[in-house]
Amino acid sequence: MFERMHTWLQTFILRNIDRSMAALTSYRSRLSHMELGAVEESHQPKDETMAKIRLMIRLRWAMNVLVPAVLLALAWVGVRMTGRRVFEANIEYLISLWPNWTLSAIGLGINFAYNVRLRRRGNLRPIALAQVWLDIVIFSLMIYTTGGIRSPFTFLYTVPILAASLLLSFRASLGAAAFSTFLLGLMATLQFHRLLAAETYFAPLAGLTDSGSYVTAMVTVSGVLYFVIAFASGAMSVTIHKQEETLKKRANEATMLYEVSSSLQDAIKLDEVLNQIMDILVRRLDIDRALMYLVNVDGTALDLKVVCFHTRLKNPPRDDLKVHFPMKREAGLTAICAIEKTAFNVTDPTNHPHINRELAKKIGLNPFALAPMISRGQVIGVIGIDRKFRNEIITHEEAQTLAITASQAGLTIQNAKLYESRNDDH
Repeated sequence: MFERMHTWLQTFILRNIDRSMAALTSYRSRLSHMELGAVEESHQPKDETMAKIRLMIRLRWAMNVLVPAVLLALAWVGVRMTGRRVFEANIEYLISLWPNWTLSAIGLGINFAYNVRLRRRGNLRPIALAQVWLDIVIFSLMIYTTGGIRSPFTFLYTVPILAASLLLSFRASLGAAAFSTFLLGLMATLQFHRLLAAETYFAPLAGLTDSGSYVTAMVTVSGVLYFVIAFASGAMSVTIHKQEETLKKRANEATMLYEVSSSLQDAIKLDEVLNQIMDILVRRLDIDRALMYLVNVDGTALDLKVVCFHTRLKNPPRDDLKVHFPMKREAGLTAICAIEKTAFNVTDPTNHPHINRELAKKIGLNPFALAPMISRGQVIGVIGIDRKFRNEIITHEEAQTLAITASQAGLTIQNAKLYESRNDDH
């Protein structure tokens, strides 16, 4: 009677601990505005790209309005393009700047078209490419119509360089910087040799741009600036991307622990709990196969209980393998994992000294990771994972996640055993 009450009380406490962990994890996800299953949703990268495109569209609205605003401000204070005829009224001068207004209107129209295309949620890559390369062309025309090499708007090239880094890649940002430098250099060369006429706002600069050394220096300085921005923005984008990947992995790990701990609430029988845990593992880690070994009743041997394959595999092998080996070091690395309560990540199984060759013949010899399932200090089994059909290694981060998950799985399985034994007694 006392033992039964003790078992019931122990089961009750452990089940409530699991439920509390699940509730806290769920509450944390609501506080952080993160859905529990968001990690595996495939649309997330597309939403991130769309958010970045919208950000660049907002910046482009400002850039396309900036040129007309500066032209108006310069005309207001009396700074006008040299070489133009004398206008009796300011309105005539502003009308004469129709190429600048036209280019700004075209830029604003393209921006509006981007917004319309985004609402349709189609392929975003053409929009990203257009935002970079089409902007370089439009901004080149704006720079030319406002003085070419003498234009105060050569900084406009920095916008598509930033867009390339944000929307495409680091290499694309370097390409945008190189293309911008080439177009500015070409424009300067044609202007210097009088093959391309251009106006200027500042008369003192007109004489300087007749000097080849000055023109070369201007193009060089501008090119260096473009590449500095490309390198800086590219480095920032790479860093941000790595941080995002780390956060996704941490969120995936937290979600996996939640699902493993709550699996006991969704299943009653022990076999159902085991299968749920393994299914969670292969989905969340995106591995080909997971194997679960449980310690037998005597605690002297390990038996293969579950073999789970990823659902993306159309025709997985049969999962009716029969594996039984003693918990002795001579039995191989899986037994050592259980004996020493230590996780292993084997990237070169062919040359590993503790590989069980007989077991390898049954389950295959490819890179794998092992982690013990521990409950209240006792090993109840071992989980092994691999990418059997891709023959890829398990990364260090994945092995760490496996170790943490296996520990939680051990507690959940032990609770399931206690719950099942209590029901059998009744």
